[in-house]
Amino acid sequence: MTDLRQNSPHAVHDGGQRPDALYDQLRAAHAELRAAIGEIQQIPGYEQFLAPVEIGDVTGAADHPLVYVTPADDTGLALVVRGDDIVDVPLPHLRAAQVHEWAERHREHFPTADAPASRRAAWDRHLAQLCDWLWEAVAGPLLTELAGESRASVVPCGLVGLLPLHAARYADAARPAGFGYLADALALSYVPNARALAASRRRAAAAPDGGLLVVADPELSYARWEGAAAAATFDGPVTTLTWPDATVARVRAELPAARVAHFGCHGNADQRDPLRSALRLAGKARLRLADVLPLRLRTRLAVLSACETFLPGLDLPDEVISLPAGLVQAGVAGVLASMWPVDDHATALLMTEFYRRWRADDATSPAEALAGTQRWLRDVTPAQLEDRWAQALDAGEAWLPVDAAEALLPQVFRSGSGDSRPWSAPSVWAAFAFTGA
Repeated sequence: MTDLRQNSPHAVHDGGQRPDALYDQLRAAHAELRAAIGEIQQIPGYEQFLAPVEIGDVTGAADHPLVYVTPADDTGLALVVRGDDIVDVPLPHLRAAQVHEWAERHREHFPTADAPASRRAAWDRHLAQLCDWLWEAVAGPLLTELAGESRASVVPCGLVGLLPLHAARYADAARPAGFGYLADALALSYVPNARALAASRRRAAAAPDGGLLVVADPELSYARWEGAAAAATFDGPVTTLTWPDATVARVRAELPAARVAHFGCHGNADQRDPLRSALRLAGKARLRLADVLPLRLRTRLAVLSACETFLPGLDLPDEVISLPAGLVQAGVAGVLASMWPVDDHATALLMTEFYRRWRADDATSPAEALAGTQRWLRDVTPAQLEDRWAQALDAGEAWLPVDAAEALLPQVFRSGSGDSRPWSAPSVWAAFAFTGA
């Protein structure tokens, strides 16, 4: 574990406690995490859960670049792996102390779902500054090495795993939103390690044909319509569970047969005990990672369309495990989840477009569909969206259900004027990230 006292003497503060006391707490938390990982490794089939990765796992993991991004005391480093070819890219501005400082700012500014406008404005300002720094610290140097690539998988080391690398940006007046982003050049997948990526690729290729499972919390305004848009793109069976039918037992029974599982509900990641990371179901019951692991899933994609389902905790500086990473370990090939609280309406627009793009072409990966969808949401105007949806409805295009369009369109122009770009802030379009293959 990195020694916080050496790397970032001013970055960790909590209620005035001494740095040594906080460090002791972190050591204890790390020990708890290792014990929890050991417990998972006792489950048949999970003996390699977060086991040390060997060089063969790294060099054979992907058919596109695999990038390790790690901070250090003086100069951070990115390792770009293409088969047996490994290139190191110095990242002079990715220092451990700075990463810890940005993580602290993240914690200070992080909004709750019901945060007042002033809090959300402060979050927007923080996120804009963070995205600017991420370009200088990571994306700019990295793209020099990745020129010509369209996809990459990233292993973000330590607290880098908290940060939205895909939203790293630079000023560009020629672009509609005034900035260019890493997502314009690369479709990024986040992965816990090379072994998890290789396993995800195998599962994605072998995932059997199957149906869609939709779990929708009726308290989330537009979750129903996201599920309807997802179902419209599927030819196979669709099972939709809402409250009170969405019990832990029922969801566990349905998951093994689902090729895609769409969860429009809340979730959380428990850093001290990953087995307790969970999705909230009917009656506030929790579908924990421990409930999912024994199922030995073969699910192609799980979509966690709610607030903070990607976000790991901040207690552990070098063992960042999120709910998506846990689901990948549980047998899901890929997971789409949010890094911070999201607007229900904007999320419904994003999900509708995501399923259209992904399901329209078997050759398109979920990561590529997400990147394209995020660029679209960022740059589209209300007038352009209304025109496109009107054409789809007139043509009877199956991906856009009439009732979903009727529910979502009235709010489009409340979001901004016809030629504005109301979804261009990173806090809106960049909230979702993809983990796996």
